[in-house]
Amino acid sequence: MHAPLPAIEVRGLSKTYPDGFQALKNVDLEIRKGEIFALLGPNGAGKTTLISIVCGIVNPGAGQVLVEGHDILRDFRAARSLIGLVPQELTVEHFESVIDTVKFSRGLFGKAPNPQHIEKVLR
Repeated sequence: MHAPLPAIEVRGLSKTYPDGFQALKNVDLEIRKGEIFALLGPNGAGKTTLISIVCGIVNPGAGQVLVEGHDILRDFRAARSLIGLVPQELTVEHFESVIDTVKFSRGLFGKAPNPQHIEKVLR
């Protein structure tokens, strides 16, 4: 029996921006399916860069990111179809419900609103 693929696997990930700022340096990370993971650190630590690379918003400088075994660069459609992102800064209304925010975010990734699936995932 084979071990299940990690939900997210990051190997040797680095990113230096054109201005010379090195946001990530040789980051290795493995998040297993069903695992709860918190990404904490001070401003400028690379949290947003890491999330942006995993989601396909920013290109990595070096290294590899796999989402359930799909490389985010070589197999980007399959990888992105497995990722959902709810940006911290994105609010349509100040007191919008979590489910409404998730429904909106699904639309950003071309996903149909699926209330049953969203409720299942949030539970």
